[in-house]
Amino acid sequence: MDNILTTKDKWEDVWGNVRLPYVTTPNYDIKKQLESRLPKTNQHSFIEIGCAPGGYMAWFNRTFGYKVSGIEYAEKAAAMTIKNMEVQGIDADVLVGDFFAHDFSQKYDVVFSAGFIEHFRNMNPVVERICNLSKRFVVTIVPNIYGINGAISKTIRPGVYAEHNPIDVPTLELIHRNCGMKTLFCNYVGGLQCVLPGAQTAFFNKHKYCARAVNTPVHVLNRLSLEIGKLLCCTPRLRLLSTSLMYLGRKDTSYSNSIVPGKKTDFE
Repeated sequence: MDNILTTKDKWEDVWGNVRLPYVTTPNYDIKKQLESRLPKTNQHSFIEIGCAPGGYMAWFNRTFGYKVSGIEYAEKAAAMTIKNMEVQGIDADVLVGDFFAHDFSQKYDVVFSAGFIEHFRNMNPVVERICNLSKRFVVTIVPNIYGINGAISKTIRPGVYAEHNPIDVPTLELIHRNCGMKTLFCNYVGGLQCVLPGAQTAFFNKHKYCARAVNTPVHVLNRLSLEIGKLLCCTPRLRLLSTSLMYLGRKDTSYSNSIVPGKKTDFE
């Protein structure tokens, strides 16, 4: 059985026509966790797995000074990523190919992925390859499919929901620890930010004004929630409410591989 829950065509459609320049700005909570735990140095190398359109690559380059790379298997999306880096004047190495088949010439100080591992039925070999590519740090961000946003997607966007493998905090930490990582942070992040109900569905893609009508109130509520969290300097870390999960770990040099090939675990 094919392990992946999405298709290359899907990502070509999503990232093939992004308006440039494109920079991802992590929300307040994620930004705070990353900046408090990762070093800022131009001596570190960085790679994003599933990098299109390069928004996180641009942000890490600007914020931390890293020499950034990325790998993307959707050709049109990869071309857009290359163009995005050129527009912003960032010297980046964008690899075009399958992450699992690519013969990497080096390991990287920071290996990052956001919205990647949850698109696989069996996440164990995915995370194992990610961790093996790292010299120091691994950062993995996944959406919270168990909370309110998961319920919204399951009800309104069942096609999108079906493309995701639900994952909770204990599982996210376990699969990284089993691959030789020492946990620095693993928890729910992002606070209460609702997904846009009028997005990524055939009906709302066709009826733009209807999409705008249902999405605008959600945009306002999301902004209000974000500003309140910043003002109070606190963000709820709840399975029900939080939008995402984030793992940040450092390579454990004393690690010896504890995963037995072929042995099933409770997250497969």
